[in-house]
Amino acid sequence: MVNLVSKVTAVGAVFIAVVYQFVFKSLIFDTLGYGRQVLTIKDFQDIRCERVTEPGLEGCEDMWLHQPTGLLYMACSDSQSRTQWLPAVGHLNASARGLTDRIAVLDTRSSGRLASRIKWLSVEDFSGIKGDKTLNLHGFDVRVDDDTGALHILLINHRPPIDPENGEPLDATVFGANSTIEHFRTEVGCDTMRHVKTYADPLIQTPNRVAWVTDHSFVFTNYHSVKVGFRRELDPFIGGGSVGYCNQTTCSIALSGLKLPNGLVVGQDGLIYVPSSIDGSVKIFSLSENHILVEANEIKVPFPIDNLSVDKKGDIYVAAFPKVYKWVESSKNPFDVHPPTTVFRIRKSSNGHNAEYVVEKVLEDDGSVLPGTTTAVHDAETGRIYLGGVMSAYIAICEPALPDEPYVLGSV
Repeated sequence: MVNLVSKVTAVGAVFIAVVYQFVFKSLIFDTLGYGRQVLTIKDFQDIRCERVTEPGLEGCEDMWLHQPTGLLYMACSDSQSRTQWLPAVGHLNASARGLTDRIAVLDTRSSGRLASRIKWLSVEDFSGIKGDKTLNLHGFDVRVDDDTGALHILLINHRPPIDPENGEPLDATVFGANSTIEHFRTEVGCDTMRHVKTYADPLIQTPNRVAWVTDHSFVFTNYHSVKVGFRRELDPFIGGGSVGYCNQTTCSIALSGLKLPNGLVVGQDGLIYVPSSIDGSVKIFSLSENHILVEANEIKVPFPIDNLSVDKKGDIYVAAFPKVYKWVESSKNPFDVHPPTTVFRIRKSSNGHNAEYVVEKVLEDDGSVLPGTTTAVHDAETGRIYLGGVMSAYIAICEPALPDEPYVLGSV
């Protein structure tokens, strides 16, 4: 009996050691970032950063730059409401959802006081919830019409669940969000955007980011396998997220079984880049004629990733989380907890018939200066990098420092 107990104990110890080595060790140190050393922005002597604390420029989860003009489009909310209503991280108090989410447009290349260079896009022909015209914004993408120059905006809109029969609110902790993808049209420099179409489909379950692939079709990430429930809690371990495809008439799943797929983009090469918020991988796909994603390559980034963006030169900028556990804490208390931020750049080069990708750290901060960044957008014309965070009470602008210029943190 003693020998049997000893053998069982030994087998149990080995099993625990194996599970720790291959599952929990990676989760604790690689994903959550416990024990990871993080640089401060002062370690990057060639960059100067400023916080932008202009009222309204908070909770800006995603950004897009109009390259010819330098107009920066941002999907903003307010940090306090994000702590209550942000379905991607399980905040499902719909009664406290934000009612002021808007698209901000910042003229980044003009001079003058920053406040005078901000426009807020009002909506036209959009009813919202019971006529309130409200949006609850997350990721978005913009397509420039080649013929007219008009901007076609696709927005993730996390609507609260409503009973279709009586119009009364449903319990979001039971039903999840009733998320849609909204298509708006605007003009460069305009202060309104007109609603074109709502994409509502059972396959649009937990949308996080969307990207145009043609004039009339797009792909999007479902961050989780289901809206609510125990299966959702298993997604970081066994996968369950997906990439969906929609055209004007139908939606389908282009790929499933992904681990927390996040801010995908379509590169200048026409390939679709899908990052993971768990393992830091960026999987690269082509889209087949029958709208299925076919894997072409994979890039490894050291940290879990939120959104990707593509600059004028085709470089991909990566907003990453060096310490995910700090970001999780900030999602509940964004005013007192300031998670660190890392921005990587991915450059593609060709070596014969094979593509090679170079990953380089561009920025990093321990949380003392930069927002808990979920998106980083680079302007190749000026060298500036614009940073926003879904929970952050401000955005930031970083630009190349002049020779021998001392590091100074400013606020504008």
